[in-house]
Amino acid sequence: MQVRNKTTSIFLTLSLVFLLLSFLVCVSIWWVFANRPVCSYAVSKKECPEISLIIKIGEGLDEVAQLLQTKNLIKNSLIFKIQVIRFGLAKKIQAGEFLVSSTQTPLEIANLLTKGNFDKKVTIIEGLRAEEIGLSLMKQGLGINPTEWLAYIRANNLEGKLFPDTYMIHSNARVDQVVAKMQSNFEKKFDQTLINKGLEKELSREEILILASLVEREVHREPDRPIVAGILIKRLTKNWPLQVDATVQYAVASKKCLLMTANRSLVPNSSCEWWPKRLTEADLKIQSPYNTYLYKGLPPVPICNPGLSAVKAVVYAQDSPYWFYLSDLSGKIYYARSDLEQAENIKKYLWQ
Repeated sequence: MQVRNKTTSIFLTLSLVFLLLSFLVCVSIWWVFANRPVCSYAVSKKECPEISLIIKIGEGLDEVAQLLQTKNLIKNSLIFKIQVIRFGLAKKIQAGEFLVSSTQTPLEIANLLTKGNFDKKVTIIEGLRAEEIGLSLMKQGLGINPTEWLAYIRANNLEGKLFPDTYMIHSNARVDQVVAKMQSNFEKKFDQTLINKGLEKELSREEILILASLVEREVHREPDRPIVAGILIKRLTKNWPLQVDATVQYAVASKKCLLMTANRSLVPNSSCEWWPKRLTEADLKIQSPYNTYLYKGLPPVPICNPGLSAVKAVVYAQDSPYWFYLSDLSGKIYYARSDLEQAENIKKYLWQ
């Protein structure tokens, strides 16, 4: 009986040892497998492309690990968390946008997320035309080709819809990715409430934008903007020519500042004056659908990319007894009820 008990005990011990070793082997295999890149054996980048990953402020390790697994950048979120905790990286992971490849191991990805991202902080001010924005993005460190930028904007009719703001954009972002950020912001700011308010004035969404672009370029002081917007709407309703200098500036710069290449691509001239301060008699007679001295109605598209203030000035335009306005060199606006008053203002404030 003792021999049998002893044999049974040895068998159980060996069985437990075997099970333990099997478990350790399985864990080791699982550990090694889970720590390998998702795309270990890729033969081309197309099979394992870099993925844009956005980590929001306040997201913890659990959310980051789950996001990585959902994006198929790691095989197992638990292994990622173990590696992060093991190497003391949990509190070093930063918020931002990162380009992450599935050819990287979980530890390599963890280290990448702690070393800062490749985002550039870029600021687009109100009132720039598309060409100026492309040149500005390039100067602020983005890998934007101004010619490709302009071609994309024109092909998709985006002038006026590139919302001026400060953005965090990856330094190697493509044109369509940069535009997507600006348009997303534009759609949030230029919401249905503003559109409906414009409809009350019988203005379409596009007409609001075009008028806002005129107000943005013409008027810089907040109190004057709704008044000038009201004057422009009133002139438009009465089928008067708008006579907006900024539209002529746009037409002149479009002729002087854009160079045509052999393959008929337009190249913006970075050293050109995009908004000429002094217009000549010849400028006022330039043949262009943007010349609101020669042609009645609105220009074909916005002449710049207006901010929210100019948009609101249009939809909340203020009625006034005025039909004319002008601004002096300091930007101060002077109003007139008649062309005679306007002529007097021109002599008094512009011919000094």
